[in-house]
Amino acid sequence: MKTKFASYLEKFMLKNEFTLEYIATVTKSSVSVIGHYRKGIRIPKDNFIETFIEFFIPSEEEADKIRYMVAYDRTPELIRLELEKSEKKKKDNIISLPLIGKAAAGLGHINFEDSIEYRDIHNLFSNELPKNSYLVEVTGNSMYPTLSDGDIVIVKPFQMNLQAINGKICIFNYHEQTYIKRVEIKENEVRLISDNIDKNLYPDIIISEEEYDYLICNGVVIESRRLH
Repeated sequence: MKTKFASYLEKFMLKNEFTLEYIATVTKSSVSVIGHYRKGIRIPKDNFIETFIEFFIPSEEEADKIRYMVAYDRTPELIRLELEKSEKKKKDNIISLPLIGKAAAGLGHINFEDSIEYRDIHNLFSNELPKNSYLVEVTGNSMYPTLSDGDIVIVKPFQMNLQAINGKICIFNYHEQTYIKRVEIKENEVRLISDNIDKNLYPDIIISEEEYDYLICNGVVIESRRLH
């Protein structure tokens, strides 16, 4: 497989109808060396690249592209493979976010998990996701039909007062249990509400002012993904 610079040099010579001899003369190199560069047998040294740019490349943007190609060609294969994966993710609009645990849509889940794994997901947003966004897995069906057991939600870290999240679905920690619920702010209480209409199975969690210190909002759900 050819190097990036080899492919570039071959196209450059064809487009401009330059011969190996002409490139060699201008850059004060041997014909065999230029031939090796074109075939990708050898990777050019910096002094050749800068001379090549000086004589043939008027655009600084194009010059930077050539420097990047050579730097890429010099990169060990293992690292190049990781770079290619990263570039493919960007092209496919794929992002990697930490999955930090589970939140119960029902009776509560014991806090977030200690171990953190990363999941690749397609970013459907036109803009970048909020900084430090993370993923949480939903357990239970109290938020059905909005959310189902096993859904993955994207969570924006919470940095506002409680009034700002009124009516939104959030990740809460209450008495060391982690919930995913819709919040309703009232004058003297906070209600964590299930979207499921069966209130016998999924009653509201009512938190009085005296209990506010035990309620922590870890983030606001901004998107959900159904993986099943």
